[in-house]
Amino acid sequence: MNRPATGMPATELPPSTTDPDEVGRRPARAAWIRLALLVALLLALGSWVALGGGDLLRDVRQWVDSLGVWGPVVFAVVYALAVTALLPGSVLTASAGVLFGLPTGAGAVLVGATAGAALSFGLARWLGRPVVARYAGTGRLARLDAFLTRRGFVAVLLVRLVPLFPFSVINYGAGVAGVRFSSYITATALGIIPGTLVYTGLGGSLAAPGSPGLWIALGALLVLSGGGWWAGRVLRSRGAGVGAAADSR
Repeated sequence: MNRPATGMPATELPPSTTDPDEVGRRPARAAWIRLALLVALLLALGSWVALGGGDLLRDVRQWVDSLGVWGPVVFAVVYALAVTALLPGSVLTASAGVLFGLPTGAGAVLVGATAGAALSFGLARWLGRPVVARYAGTGRLARLDAFLTRRGFVAVLLVRLVPLFPFSVINYGAGVAGVRFSSYITATALGIIPGTLVYTGLGGSLAAPGSPGLWIALGALLVLSGGGWWAGRVLRSRGAGVGAAADSR
């Protein structure tokens, strides 16, 4: 006698124990952790500089000066790391003029400063940008972020052409904001040329007080400072116009 066919019991999957809210909270938690790491890094670097970390530059200058033809290459690498560590770029730029003269010193500074700006931007974009992008909302912060995304090249170029803000602050601030990397790095490479030439020329001419090069460098520094005052007024007026237009919507 044939036995009736017995159906195999269907295998049932256990109910999911994953909380959808918990899944949504994971990216937010990771973004805040990244931001906390960025803040801790900047606080540590700022404290190190305030407690005398900049004194290390004297030893570095002496070491670079002993490297011969490799000095400008090593100086560019040191410059990139120094501005990422929030050390003052103007001091390093003047040192390049003392060590290598105007043409070679300016070239080393331009390469090192651009590389350091890219490194700082990358750190800020990776660690700090997720929180801003996620929680900017629809208020003033969101409108400013959108404005910098659209007009980032002009904004960065203006603050690079004139010494409005510390170099390193712009690097990290642009990375957290919505500035596109291509616009940022192009505006940086172009905008730091005048300041680099002025400070490098000033450093290179300090060894000859009263020389024409020194007076030219001092005059250019005054022009650059005057341009900073003018650009500050332009940025404030544009910022007020953007805010007024946004509030009227």
